[in-house]
Formats: sequence, C-alpha cells, structure tokens
Amino acid sequence: MLNFTVNEELCIKCGLCAQDCFPGIIELDEYPKITDEQKCFKCQHCMAVCPTGAISIFGIKPEACTPLKGNLADEDALASLIKGRRSVRAYKPEPLEPERIQKLLDVAWHAPTGVNSRCVHITLMDDPDSVKRFREEIYDRLEDALEKGVSEIPYVANLFKMVCLQMKENNVDVLFRDAPHFIVVSAPESAPSRAADMTIFLSYFELMAQSMKIGTLWNGLLKRVIESILPDMKERLGIPEDHELGYAMLFGNPAVKYQRTAERGEARVRRVEW
Repeated sequence: MLNFTVNEELCIKCGLCAQDCFPGIIELDEYPKITDEQKCFKCQHCMAVCPTGAISIFGIKPEACTPLKGNLADEDALASLIKGRRSVRAYKPEPLEPERIQKLLDVAWHAPTGVNSRCVHITLMDDPDSVKRFREEIYDRLEDALEKGVSEIPYVANLFKMVCLQMKENNVDVLFRDAPHFIVVSAPESAPSRAADMTIFLSYFELMAQSMKIGTLWNGLLKRVIESILPDMKERLGIPEDHELGYAMLFGNPAVKYQRTAERGEARVRRVEW
C-alpha cells in the first residue's frame, strides 16, 4: 500500500503532482488520486513538489521532510566541496562514532538509481578489530596464492606481489591504508543500471563524507583481490551470489589535513552541433 493521502484543507488543486508524476498515475478527481499503485516508482516526487505540503505517501508526512528553501548549499560552497575532495591514504586509528557512520550511509542512500530500483547492496565492516583480522587474512592468503601462481593475469600477479612486498618489508598497508572502516557495494546482475547505480552511490557517499570531515579512498585493489584471487571472500562477506561487485571504499578519520583545492583548469569539452 502506498498510503497516498491528500490534506484537502491544504490542497490548492494546482495539478503539479500529476504533471511531475513520471509514470502518469496521478489524476485530479476534485483532489489528486493514484490510479494504479503497481506502476508507482516510489520516488516521492508528488510529495516533494507539492507547494502547500498537502500530500503524504508511505506514511511520510511533509513536516517530516527538510524544506529545501534556505537549506541548500550555494554553488560556491558546493564547488569547494567537490574541488577540495582528496583521496585519503592515512587514517587515525580511532573509529568513527556509530551515529556518524549511520548518518553518512543514510544520506548516501538517497543517491539516484535507475528506475528508482534502489538495489545497491552495502556490505559494511565498521568494527576496527574485524577490519584488522580481515586485513591480516587477506595478506596471508594473498601471499600464499601468489606463491602458488593462481593468478593467470601477469599484471595482476605483479601488482599484488608489490602490495605484499610493501607490507612485509616496509609495513606499508597498500590495501587498507590502516583505515578503521570500509564498505563494498554490489548489485544484482538483473538490475537495470547496476554499474552506474553503484558508482553514483559511492560518489554521494564520498562527498557526504567530505562534508563531515571524514576521509575516503576508492579501493579498486580490494575489489580485484576478491574478484581475481580470493573469490570465496565474496560469499564470506555475505554478498549474494547473483551480485556483481561494484567497488570498495575505505573511510575513517583522516590523519592528513589538506589546506586548499586542486585546480585542473577548464573542462575538456567537445561541443557538437546537429
């Protein structure tokens, strides 16, 4: 049940909810009503666009939502956030507070997905002791696997030999960077736009983390370890068998502080006329 309700005292019958409904299932019959619940995308556009806050859906009332007027970041602040984002490769050992992690995840969960499928699967390891044990097992098994020559791809084998060597000889944790937390995202192979959905989710996660002064690092190495060398880790992490791995991301309190944005000049654009 969508639990679509209209406060008749507030509704001004402007029709904006019907106009903005992508599947076209809202019609005005004196007051707005949904004609086919099965076709609803669950996007909540009807509630978001209503100028008077007359529409509620899924039991969510407009007063439970954040008004956009006066609460959006201005363009310069957002530009600084995006340009000031850095890949963090040094972390403090202290874990983040659980409520901060939950807020970060809850906000990133609002990232757009194809046809609002919201099928991105988040695998989180937030206990630093678990991360430490997981890291130690990965390095032990990775070194053993490479000695047995399990990787059929020379580039991958050479890359991870370097990773293991850095840890063994220099105690440099190239794989996890001593971060106290990490997530891995996956999505069902049947999802309509799984690759884009997973990348968009992590991008939103990263930018929200930046705003919270939380460091992040895109971790393609861990993804490659699981996919190419230690595939049983996928099941052990609880990632469904029919899921495609997206990417991994480390996060935690950064041990480095950047002072200014990077500047990369104007975007390279090829303008096309038809």
